[in-house]
Amino acid sequence: MGSGKPAIGNKQQRAKVWAREKKEKRVEKDMRKEGRRKKRSRQHDLLRDGGELGEGLEPVLAPRTLESTREEEPTRVLASDAEILNDERDDEFAAHEYRELNGAPHPDFTAPKVLVTTRPRPSKELFRFVGDLISVVPNAFFYPRRHFSVQDICKKGSQHGFSHVIVLSERAKKCNGLILSKLPHGPTAFFKVSNVQVSATVPGAGRSTKHQPEILLNNFTTRLGRRVGRMLSSLFYSKPAFPGRQCVTFHNQRDYIFVRHHRYIFEERGDKRKKKVIARLQELGPRFTLRLRWLQDGTFDTKFGAYEWLHRRKQMDVSRRKFHL
Repeated sequence: MGSGKPAIGNKQQRAKVWAREKKEKRVEKDMRKEGRRKKRSRQHDLLRDGGELGEGLEPVLAPRTLESTREEEPTRVLASDAEILNDERDDEFAAHEYRELNGAPHPDFTAPKVLVTTRPRPSKELFRFVGDLISVVPNAFFYPRRHFSVQDICKKGSQHGFSHVIVLSERAKKCNGLILSKLPHGPTAFFKVSNVQVSATVPGAGRSTKHQPEILLNNFTTRLGRRVGRMLSSLFYSKPAFPGRQCVTFHNQRDYIFVRHHRYIFEERGDKRKKKVIARLQELGPRFTLRLRWLQDGTFDTKFGAYEWLHRRKQMDVSRRKFHL
């Protein structure tokens, strides 16, 4: 009604008019795109023939995605934000990231030692994922859950010198949850787990070694994101063994954390006169996706624990372009 066009009462005729207008808009858009392509092609031909690149060349339009059009997050951390960087030097992961303090070893630094367990009575499929997880995280040890609660496991882990506790849950023989607790004082995070693929099912997967892998954290830009990224990286020794050429990537995209384990390989290709060194990646597995549901201050305590962040679906998922990590 606001467009000034007469209303069409017949539903079928209205659908035909709408389909025709949609087709005309699509054809017009394709013609504009083809015109830009031809214009760029002519400009590049002139440049190749010795001419200069004209000012009329239109830049390549970046695709509009949910990530590129995300709403501005007020807690986003800038590289020049000295206040937040100073705060991070005093948090629970400072001893791991800054192993030296004023030129001397940090008094609170200990090498990561990870306790891995599961829900009671786990399936064989979950055991396969546990085996892959232990091969990725150095100095990780599996213990059966038995009758112990998560709170008891955290308490026992602290007494035996463990720095982290990982508890895996499953549903319908598929891992669907991961609790990660930093010992002895927290914090504790719960992630939903999806798209699990063990190493045996990854095409062309290699075998991992016992070298300390490099850690790559991508796109953790907010205060919450940086805290979660530092928590995940604290599972690994902060000084990687580069001869192993292994890397573990935590890539955040739309608040989904994609976890990948690779080895980079250097190969010589070409004849004897012209040899080129080619670098490529070989995936080692496993691959899975994490999504943060809550972050709790202290060790695991769902009854009396204080939540630093809690995902409330009805209040937080009102916009598809609003991301928290």
